[in-house]
Amino acid sequence: MSHPFARRAGALALTAALFAQQAGALSNISSWAEEGVAAAQEAGLMPSALEALNAKAEITRAEFCGIAVNAYKAVSGKAVFASAKKPFRDCDDPNVVAAYELGLVSGRGDGIFDPDASIKRQDLCVMLYNILGAAGIDAPAIAGDACVEDYPDVPEISDYAVNAMITMVDYTIVNGISAADEATLLAPNGTATREQALIMAERFCQAFEGQEPEEEPSGEEDAVSVPDYWLDPDLMFPSTEADKMTLVYGVGGEKYQTAEEAEAHMVEISVPVWRLQADGSKTSGTAYIEVNQSLAPIYEAIFEEIYNGDEQFPIKNVGCYSWRTGEHSQGTAIDINWEENMEATINADGSLTPTTGTHWSPYEDPYSIPEGGDVYNAFTKYGFSWGGNAWSSKRDYMHFSYFGR
Repeated sequence: MSHPFARRAGALALTAALFAQQAGALSNISSWAEEGVAAAQEAGLMPSALEALNAKAEITRAEFCGIAVNAYKAVSGKAVFASAKKPFRDCDDPNVVAAYELGLVSGRGDGIFDPDASIKRQDLCVMLYNILGAAGIDAPAIAGDACVEDYPDVPEISDYAVNAMITMVDYTIVNGISAADEATLLAPNGTATREQALIMAERFCQAFEGQEPEEEPSGEEDAVSVPDYWLDPDLMFPSTEADKMTLVYGVGGEKYQTAEEAEAHMVEISVPVWRLQADGSKTSGTAYIEVNQSLAPIYEAIFEEIYNGDEQFPIKNVGCYSWRTGEHSQGTAIDINWEENMEATINADGSLTPTTGTHWSPYEDPYSIPEGGDVYNAFTKYGFSWGGNAWSSKRDYMHFSYFGR
């Protein structure tokens, strides 16, 4: 990873993002699909909505939107805007909204998306093909191992899907299907299972990830001013409330009053994390977090230190921006592993009554955050307060906030 205070290329030009985290495995995975599904999960393509679902069941339109958004991130290296708009009357899934606004998918008409319907194989190809356009990536015709003319059911491809299916077949992202003693078919109007969809998306990323998109002209108006202390870790960070306000909101700036105003100042960051497996081992993963753009490099530095810490502290879930009361609405607070790091009221006898989550058991539960541990030390080093000891009225062991609220 780059220097903790150096943003990845192009990240400063981003506006806001969709939070997405890696999920656990699908269930009932076919033996032939295990390696491909594992590769898709390792690549960060698995949306949390698929966790523990039947891998052999048909994937829905909404579910594939989650995969497509993750694939767009992988091949473009760009964040995804998490809009508060609701283009569909029957679906407010943020991945569907994001896919729609990126131009990856459209609805059925009359404000209907039909999120639970199965997705046709040709429509899956169209969504993957649309990712190339959204990411500005060219897919020149190639002489692949297969071509659509090899399949007898080519005439069944709808006109709108022809170019998409040609491309996906040429790049061996989509293969034909066949039964015993029957011709191999492309089956454009057939459906795909969850495991098949993940494998196709992983092949797509393998084929196109790392390709340079066409450069867009940039003007001076797109430049973002970067404070010196983002770039030099030896400089002092703001410590007073007034200095922190200036860092986050600019000179004379004030807190965001609407969700629209807040979202215009959020960006997505990707940070390395450790994932705890069922057998007790830990694997490297990536978490995507929507945060205040002014604090983004600090958040990146914090999670870099946590990842490199001796504890290899595992992160199951993490969230920052959310338009609700408190610092989350400003993108200046982080919650980590909320089930195992409860928020609780303090009773008169000193006991705790959980209000969110169930427990806090440091050194017993690996997801619980110990005071003085790697997570605590990384956040407090950069000026954050911990809800586990910041207030006299309650405990919030999951919560780290820049202004101590």
